[in-house]
Amino acid sequence: MNEQNHAQTAGARDWAPLTESDAERSVDVSRLVYRGKGTVIIAGLQFRRVYVFSSNEPEQSVEAEDVDALLRTGLFLIGC
Repeated sequence: MNEQNHAQTAGARDWAPLTESDAERSVDVSRLVYRGKGTVIIAGLQFRRVYVFSSNEPEQSVEAEDVDALLRTGLFLIGC
């Protein structure tokens, strides 16, 4: 699958992406960095929260429980 067109989604489409303010309110969050080009839409396995990463904005906070599954895709690295 071409990374530029890579998209993985799960569950209902009415889930909102994790915003920076949501992430700051959560105690257990981690920063991930998207390594690909273009945009990826992906749902975490634990909470099914939908994350949107792009090469323009590659870093964001994600729920700690979703980190392992997202890292296993090979599309992300742990950020600062």
